[in-house]
Amino acid sequence: MDTKSKNSRTPFLAMIALVVSISLALLTAADLYHNREYLQKDNYFQSSSFRWEMQNFVELVKTVHVDYAGYETKTPQEKLGKEGLQQYTQQREDTLQRVAESISQEYMPQIEDAKNAGKPEEVTRLSAEMEQRKKAQYDKEVVFWDKQFSDMVTNKDQEYEESKNSLALRSGSINYYVNDKKNHKVFTNLDHEPTETEMRNARFSISFPQNTYQKYSEFSDISRTYQINQWNGVFFIPVNSVGYSQIQADAVYFDSIRNRLLKEFALLTITLLIAAMLWWYLSMMNAIRLPVITKSLALFRLIPLDIRMILLLPLGITYLLMISNMRFFYFPIDIEHFFTLGFISVFTAYWLLQLLEGWHMYKQPELFKEQWQQSLLTRQRILFQESFANKGVFFKVAMLFILTIGLGMSMAIGLVSLIKGEGAILILCFLYGMFYMVVVFPYVLRRIGLMNRILLGAAEMASGNMNASIEKIRKGKLSELAHSLNNIRQGLKHAMEEQVKSERLKSELITNVSHDLKTPLTSIVNYVDLLKRENLSPEEVKSYVEILERKTDRLRILIDDLFDAAKMASGSVELNIEQVNVAALLNQAIAEFSDKIEQSPLTFRVTTEQSKIYAPLDGKKTWRVFENLIGNALKYSMPKTRVLIDLFERDHEVILTIKNVSAYEIDFDAEELFERFKRADQSRNTEGSGLGLAIAKSIVELQGGKLSIEIDGDYFKVTVVFRKWARAGS
Repeated sequence: MDTKSKNSRTPFLAMIALVVSISLALLTAADLYHNREYLQKDNYFQSSSFRWEMQNFVELVKTVHVDYAGYETKTPQEKLGKEGLQQYTQQREDTLQRVAESISQEYMPQIEDAKNAGKPEEVTRLSAEMEQRKKAQYDKEVVFWDKQFSDMVTNKDQEYEESKNSLALRSGSINYYVNDKKNHKVFTNLDHEPTETEMRNARFSISFPQNTYQKYSEFSDISRTYQINQWNGVFFIPVNSVGYSQIQADAVYFDSIRNRLLKEFALLTITLLIAAMLWWYLSMMNAIRLPVITKSLALFRLIPLDIRMILLLPLGITYLLMISNMRFFYFPIDIEHFFTLGFISVFTAYWLLQLLEGWHMYKQPELFKEQWQQSLLTRQRILFQESFANKGVFFKVAMLFILTIGLGMSMAIGLVSLIKGEGAILILCFLYGMFYMVVVFPYVLRRIGLMNRILLGAAEMASGNMNASIEKIRKGKLSELAHSLNNIRQGLKHAMEEQVKSERLKSELITNVSHDLKTPLTSIVNYVDLLKRENLSPEEVKSYVEILERKTDRLRILIDDLFDAAKMASGSVELNIEQVNVAALLNQAIAEFSDKIEQSPLTFRVTTEQSKIYAPLDGKKTWRVFENLIGNALKYSMPKTRVLIDLFERDHEVILTIKNVSAYEIDFDAEELFERFKRADQSRNTEGSGLGLAIAKSIVELQGGKLSIEIDGDYFKVTVVFRKWARAGS
């Protein structure tokens, strides 16, 4: 009995250990992911905080050694600088002038009145008083501005002392050596120029100016300043700092985080190994048959399947957010660690049950069907399937039912009111009856009329009358039904027309294939019979063999084109998509046809917008497109006309147009030229197979492009559109 109990407890404990180990692994993986930037060696020197500190130090060196150069020996005026002194002087003079103008504006009206009144003594008194006030206010303002000047110099001194002290405090952490080539000066906190060995052994180093790509964008302005002023500077962090160094302290802190993460990585590896071993053990023990698992699954299945599916996303997001945001790796270990691990383990157990149930459904599809039949959605669907199949019809019928019941009730209430003499209720019942007869009853009659029209139209369509149409009203489900039936009629009519067209094209295809294959084959048979004759001269034999060779090549080309067309139509063509210069490919194709173009009575005008126009294409297949299109232009263009070929790009497309005047009358639709064995020369006297445009169109469309034809009388235009190559960063 004890042995049996132990055997049942061991898998149970193994399952708990599996859940806990998976939870711990997830917490560890989340912490490693969030702190992944700390895993690289010397990660502090790659951090934004260090770059900010380094940037401030470089600026501080410039401020102390350049901006404040010789500051202690400068006069107060020189300390403020030309710009600061000029600003101070301008503000001082403006203030003194405003004070004088204000006093003058106050006394001048009185002086003018005294002058006009002929009182010279009063004029003298007021003028003297005005000048006295001006002098007093002037002296007061001078004292104020002298104090302002003193304060500005004091502030400048404080800024200088702060910058100098700040540089002195940081000099134990960062060494620098800046050479001012223009002024032949050196700014450094070292007693010698740093060697390459010192730079290599430093924990971090950077030099200015940098002629290559800036690794850190924060230093781009500094590098530009060094270039302009002809400075060369080296800044580096020594392995051992002099005195206390905040940078070294921060680096040690970052390294401690890295050491912790390395331990977490080891913990993750161990937990994953333990989880894998426990999983293997439970699989060997067939743990899914244990009572605790079967009972848990039974309780789990009490939740309807559709509810479980709906909860997958919110619970999954909640689970991931909890793992991502929970603080777990800190010291000392306390009860909160166990609470967090236990809380996450509960969710992990739930998701393991989800996975186990999903595995059961994958192995036993009927289990899914069985649970889906018990889902809330299925039960509700079965409940409303018949009565609630169409919401609009359901509500309208229900409303009509309610209104009709209301009519019967109003008639009964109206009769009672008439007997009792209650005029107000009788009037209301009468008004409701009028509403029913004016609004509801005509509405029902219109729907009945539309239903009759639908039935009549459907009967006409069923009898084969594809021109029958059902007149419909603007709104309502019956109107939608009429519209759907009209669409079905139109679709059937179109399908019948397409079928007739397809049958015609099939007949033409068979005829054209038979004609084009039979012509060279007949010639081959005839010339073979001629070769069987005796007493043929060597010249005749050679001539017949040459003719046989041409006809054989013609037959081979026709068969190859037929196979290519079949492959293109089925889509079983392998494309080698790469970056292709369409302009160069077109020029090569034109060059390939140069002999034929020179011998033809045609003038070719080729215009390419740019020498390099790229698109993602299969070069060999696209060459075939250009070959077919240029060949068609040579075969079917009217003599002594121009063939215009233009290649350009617009937005995300590369466009090729070929325009020519047809030598043959085109009295059919342009789209028919894409049909197999269709030619502009319907007499079929030319050497074409009739497959060129069909093959070209298939190649272009397989590469995501479009090929179209426009015909205006005898004017013939082919337009090929390719997708433009997407450049990096565009």
